[in-house]
Amino acid sequence: MKLCLGTVQLGMDYGVQGGHQPAYSKADEILSLAEKSGIHTFDCAAAYGEAESVLGHYVGHNREKTGQIRVISKLAAGVFRDQPSGDWADLAIRQAKASRERLHVQQLEAYLFHDASMIQAPAAVTALREVQRAGVAKKIGVSVYSPEEAMKALDYTEIEVIQIPYNVFDHRLDRCDFFERAGERGVQVYARSVLLQGLLTMDTDRFPEKMSFAKSVVGRYHDICAGYGITPLRAAINYVVKHPGIDCLVFGVDSPEQLNEFVDAVSAGIPEELKEELTAAFWVEEEKLVNPVLWK
Repeated sequence: MKLCLGTVQLGMDYGVQGGHQPAYSKADEILSLAEKSGIHTFDCAAAYGEAESVLGHYVGHNREKTGQIRVISKLAAGVFRDQPSGDWADLAIRQAKASRERLHVQQLEAYLFHDASMIQAPAAVTALREVQRAGVAKKIGVSVYSPEEAMKALDYTEIEVIQIPYNVFDHRLDRCDFFERAGERGVQVYARSVLLQGLLTMDTDRFPEKMSFAKSVVGRYHDICAGYGITPLRAAINYVVKHPGIDCLVFGVDSPEQLNEFVDAVSAGIPEELKEELTAAFWVEEEKLVNPVLWK
């Protein structure tokens, strides 16, 4: 499975644990280390604060590496709002070109809808397809939040990349035939939220009040990991790595140390018995636990 470095944490403060955006110099260090670790795909979005500019700053100062760097970015929500559908293609192309210029890449690896509701409008998908036809992006796709959105995305032959939430607690897409259909269609599946915004590795004694509903289930997860002598971080990462229906794991860090820890955890792996026990323990969890939108 490939690794993809998410850049939301490089462009803004992010995560339930209150992560802070690093300085440009620190971001450059993280991005350079990622490449040295064999990671050449980066996930970005116009809505990630300064992320496109931060990544573009690195790419612009490392021109000799730009041939290896592959960047996925996303169309900001609301771009088509109150605009006639006949203008959507031009709007999408302009937005994609602006992202490409900020990122200092010749072509985007993929350009996705950030707002998954857009796939309910076939005209919007057709408009996004024009970004690909114009050569601004190799592929188009969508970042989804629910099984319903994921299954709807598979209805479009134009969509070749789907970014999904997936982690130890979130088996919603395992309980339908999403992975089977995506595999049959040859759709690339990128999994994000593997640490559930840091919730899976958070010390239960430090839970913020608004997250108290998750304390017992996270504690149970930590207890299972401890029984195998494996950290919650290593277990969470490799649980996703072992999934046969996922092509690429998207993860974010805000320091070089975190990046090294993540890469080392992937190398260490986990036993199949732990994966099976975690699946059995957390096969069905409440929507509030796996959907960060409901945490606010």
